[in-house]
Amino acid sequence: MTGYDDFTGPAVDPERWQFLEVPLGPDETWRYADPAAEVTVSGGAVAVRIPEFTLANPAVQILDNPKFLMVSTAEFDLTAGPRTFGVRMAATNLGTDGADYRDGFAAFNVLDMATAQVFDAIATGRHAYAIHERLFVPGVVDPADAFTHVAHAPLAGEAVKAGEFQHYAVTVDRAAERVEWRAGGALVYTVRAAALPERVRIGFGIITLHPLADGRSTSLRGQGLAAAWRDFTVD
Repeated sequence: MTGYDDFTGPAVDPERWQFLEVPLGPDETWRYADPAAEVTVSGGAVAVRIPEFTLANPAVQILDNPKFLMVSTAEFDLTAGPRTFGVRMAATNLGTDGADYRDGFAAFNVLDMATAQVFDAIATGRHAYAIHERLFVPGVVDPADAFTHVAHAPLAGEAVKAGEFQHYAVTVDRAAERVEWRAGGALVYTVRAAALPERVRIGFGIITLHPLADGRSTSLRGQGLAAAWRDFTVD
């Protein structure tokens, strides 16, 4: 098991992490970085606090959802055998009670943007979930093949408490075509999936999941989120 970043501070290390950006045209990109985000790095952890979300996109769902998202500069190979990606993560909802994950959640990202495949472990201040997603990226994924599935295992005993760190892990076994999500050691979700990516990046972020409606974003409701991550590992 290898640690990825010890977060000694005083800022996020640009050699290890970068904001995820999506091309909009020849000279324009969309950066997942809410101007209201307050980022601190200390004590071996990175913390992001957004008192009230301000970043939104009224036209493109995958641009509207993440309010803050950084991904590793390193890629991790999946072709040699199963890999388990872990983190300790904490979340506190601001302006909501955390009952509706669509209002905002902390995310531990395992993703490959080249194939638009996403395997995220997420948490509000009350519950843990798994996200299995194939993003609709024009030119990469046909709309008919895109999906977002959020799984909750209410009997798994994930024991989430607002503001408290808990361990999350995502295991990708490309040969077995299998992905597993765990929270606090409890199995949250398992999926069989063909054509898993050959490599992935890891990341951390704050995301909403309210759908666009009538050409406008519905993700800004006066709410926010505070989240922290530490002990990123790759096995």
